[in-house]
Amino acid sequence: GEWKAGKKEGRGVVRYANGDVYDGEWKAGLPEGRGVYRYANGDVDAVFLKQSLDVGEGVKWMADGRRAARLRDGKPVEEISLEEARQTAERLGLPLPSPLPGAA
Repeated sequence: GEWKAGKKEGRGVVRYANGDVYDGEWKAGLPEGRGVYRYANGDVDAVFLKQSLDVGEGVKWMADGRRAARLRDGKPVEEISLEEARQTAERLGLPLPSPLPGAA
């Protein structure tokens, strides 16, 4: 990723000790903006972050590759179809994870 004044800035990837990976935008050393968070369990979130906190609407794809959920401030609020998840991510300008969970 990129650095500014000794802090992460711009686009970058971080791999956490627990196996989770965040790939997205950074500001002043914190995840901020659009990004994809891949959990070690296989779930994937496309979210918008403000000072590393999920804000607004986002999308979660479950590890089984058959289910998805609409997120509100990082919390699942309803199960949605995989197609609706893709459309929602596109509508919000969020990155579409590649590969999606369950993809060969």
